[in-house]
Amino acid sequence: MPTDDSPTTLRTTATSIAILKQLEAIDGARVSEIAERMDKPKSTIHGHLATLKQEQFVIKEGDFYFIGPELLRLGNQVRTREPAFVLARQFTERLFEETRLRSIFTVEMGGKAVFLHTASGSKMGWSHEQLGNRLFLHNTAVGKAILAELPEPRIEQIIDRWGLPRETENTTTDREALFEELERVREQGYAVNRAENFNELYAIGVAATRRSGDVIGGFSVTGPAHSVTGEDRKAELAHTVRDIVSEFELELALA
Repeated sequence: MPTDDSPTTLRTTATSIAILKQLEAIDGARVSEIAERMDKPKSTIHGHLATLKQEQFVIKEGDFYFIGPELLRLGNQVRTREPAFVLARQFTERLFEETRLRSIFTVEMGGKAVFLHTASGSKMGWSHEQLGNRLFLHNTAVGKAILAELPEPRIEQIIDRWGLPRETENTTTDREALFEELERVREQGYAVNRAENFNELYAIGVAATRRSGDVIGGFSVTGPAHSVTGEDRKAELAHTVRDIVSEFELELALA
């Protein structure tokens, strides 16, 4: 019988995780569709889904399987496990109210930027801004703002793990150039994303830290070029985001 850490057990776990990712990507599917996408027998996929359904990681409606409520419960624990993460929600909403631009609160987990809170009013959110999404740090405003507050060995560790992949023609892919930009971020107090991970989307991000200097996460606003660029507009938005972050840090310190 395989032990908990045997190759068979690991492959089984990996298959279940892959199934959940498929369901998330296509928003529900039949057994046959998942089997085809993963190039595995339908009987194998059905067995995994039966177990996942029993634990409410998936639900079944007719012939279709969908992501289940247990994942929502577990995911919400990430957003509420620290008082700072809970407090960040209201400041994310305030940031949107003051700028009328899509606003997010992001934390660094495993060397990537993970979206914990978003606010966009009645505007339709972009797919990359969904809660729980993970983006690279080197080509996002909030990611660069967070990187600028991390110790250099940690930055090097993140780059070594994920590299500096190019996602648009504006992405910085040179390590030395990135470190130079992070120094500018420290000097000016905010970071800018100039369509570096998605074409036409610009953003301004500011990191939030504790009194100890440890990074909590970061806030940012995102919009098309015309709503973010221009020296006066950029300065105005940077000032607003910094003010929101300062208030967030103060309230957290007094809590």
